[in-house]
Amino acid sequence: MMTRRALTALALDPASWLVIALSLGLPWLFHDWFRPGLPMTGAAVALSAALLLLWPVLKLRDPRFLERLMPAPGELGADGELRVRKLEADLERLGADQGIEQLRLMRQKLDRLVEVLRHRLDEGEVTYGRYLGTAEQVYLAALDNLHEVVVTLTSLSGMDEAYLDRRVEDIERDGITDKERLELETIRQSRTVIEGQRAKVEDLLAENERAMAVLDNTSAALAGTRTRGGHASLSADAAIGELEALAARAGRYASRR
Repeated sequence: MMTRRALTALALDPASWLVIALSLGLPWLFHDWFRPGLPMTGAAVALSAALLLLWPVLKLRDPRFLERLMPAPGELGADGELRVRKLEADLERLGADQGIEQLRLMRQKLDRLVEVLRHRLDEGEVTYGRYLGTAEQVYLAALDNLHEVVVTLTSLSGMDEAYLDRRVEDIERDGITDKERLELETIRQSRTVIEGQRAKVEDLLAENERAMAVLDNTSAALAGTRTRGGHASLSADAAIGELEALAARAGRYASRR
């Protein structure tokens, strides 16, 4: 069953217009020119209909057409792009300037790596798919990290540290009762939670900085490497190894969260 993306691409292909025109026009021309009987006219119509039905099957065997059906690297679809825009708005609302910058830079660095890949490798090569797939996983893991940043900062925004500080000052000023000692313990626990949440945000953003550096290093390694003809250098192999290690670590990190 053809997807909506495939149907749209097929409908917009000029070759499809030609096939439709021929399928509709040739039976009419055949009938008008030769004036055959009903059986021959029916056979011509049936042949044209078969050609029209066979065309999508043949087109789906065309590698260039199939390439057009593949989403662009990092493309998330309409729903995904909407979530990215919402993620950016949430980061801005929470004042997460570093997260906003990472969101912009990660996509730029992925696009740059893809461009270098296309210059260095053929898109049908296994190595090309390996680089591209791993780089996309790193990019998506960075988006997941930024989503976690939003969730964590949202939880922090509900904790009034100034109020906690005032309560500690008030309690310590007049002497500490047993009940107030319990309250102080609760406040200390709240502070521990706040510090832990802040550390989590710092870890997530640091992981994304690492991801951006690896994407840059991979682009640079590929740019300085002759990979066509099977002569990949150790630097390029090391670059993809670093990408894969980062993608695997990001996956484990996400599962722990």
